[in-house]
Amino acid sequence: MKDIKIPSKFIRVVVILSTIGLIIEAYDFFSIGIISTAIWPYVFFKNASSSAIAFSILAYATILIGRPAGGVIFGHFGDKIGRKFSMFWSLFLSGIAMLLVALMPPIGVLAVLFIAILRFMQGMGLGGDGGSSLVLSYEYAEKGERPGYLMSFPMAAAILGIILGVLGVLISENLESKLFLLTYGWRILIGIGAIAIMVSAYLRMKVVESLDFKRLLNNNEVDPSPIKNAFKRCGKNIVLITLAIAYFPVILNFLLYPYSIELFTKMGFAEKQVMFTFLIASVLAYGFSILGGYLADKYGWKKIVLISAVGSLITLPILFTHLLMSLFPLYILASMGWGAMGTYASEFIISLRNTSAGAVFGFIGLFPAVLLIAVLPALITVYGVVGSLMPISIIGELITVVSIISILILIKARKVEGSSA
Repeated sequence: MKDIKIPSKFIRVVVILSTIGLIIEAYDFFSIGIISTAIWPYVFFKNASSSAIAFSILAYATILIGRPAGGVIFGHFGDKIGRKFSMFWSLFLSGIAMLLVALMPPIGVLAVLFIAILRFMQGMGLGGDGGSSLVLSYEYAEKGERPGYLMSFPMAAAILGIILGVLGVLISENLESKLFLLTYGWRILIGIGAIAIMVSAYLRMKVVESLDFKRLLNNNEVDPSPIKNAFKRCGKNIVLITLAIAYFPVILNFLLYPYSIELFTKMGFAEKQVMFTFLIASVLAYGFSILGGYLADKYGWKKIVLISAVGSLITLPILFTHLLMSLFPLYILASMGWGAMGTYASEFIISLRNTSAGAVFGFIGLFPAVLLIAVLPALITVYGVVGSLMPISIIGELITVVSIISILILIKARKVEGSSA
């Protein structure tokens, strides 16, 4: 159905509506990352003991474990009932869970356990929304003239959400100091995200279902068991694409944030100076992620991701200069590849596309989840924040090498497939 032309104005509306959930996810990840360590220990435990911080981080990080489950489960419904159905209910689940976190009474460890469950539910919703949103957006964007460029906006939403998260924290700290965050401020920050998600879910109801899925319905070609068949028929591509993309969330959510912010603060830089530098770097990274999508239309998404991954591998050691500006080249080059990844859904057949793409979107979150929950605390305990730079950089480099190998396999497979055709 690629020959069907849809007005570009309509495609842009679909892409914008599909982007909102991804913005909120990144906003949530950044702002609540700070709240969980700086605020929750005092709200729920009255002090910032090691156990209080550990429980708070655990509650915060369960969202990353929920993402892959949500990506697969809601992807299954997206392939069986429709992309629009999956997008609405995944966002609705996330919004409800987020709102309940904002309203959580200060009942000690019990509150943190409830938050962990709600964050898992929120992760399921956001994982499902991410995969379904990207698939619906792609199935409209491919009928336009610049699918890579259009799809770079949902991908860049992750960076835009981080920008909003940084601004939210900086504004809150400047308004009424930490006392405001300790009382109502943190609830307001989360509540804003919950309301935005609920409004987005309502607007999603007005989105027209994907024409590709409608064709499947009309021709009675809907797969009877998307989860089973996606891993059976598309399992190799799911694994390879997940590994090819994995370097970016590891660099962004493990090495750059939260670690590098804490690293430069420990090196003697003022916290606000570090935050503002990260804010400027994020703005530049947003622009380069859009550039990545533009270049993907010209050269293909895999080639741009390969350039991005190799560039990340080369620039990561610049962090050892201990200069704040060293954040820029790594962040910018990694983000260019992220923006180009928006059309990865094209690698999957239409009848299993939502489940397969949702699985990829969910699984890439497992890499920073494991590193943040288990590896980062252990490294900091043994080596300290500054001393952990070497092992953390080695982990980042190794995962980036795996991504480079995976993308090369994908490129070679496509060439072999093309030559045999």
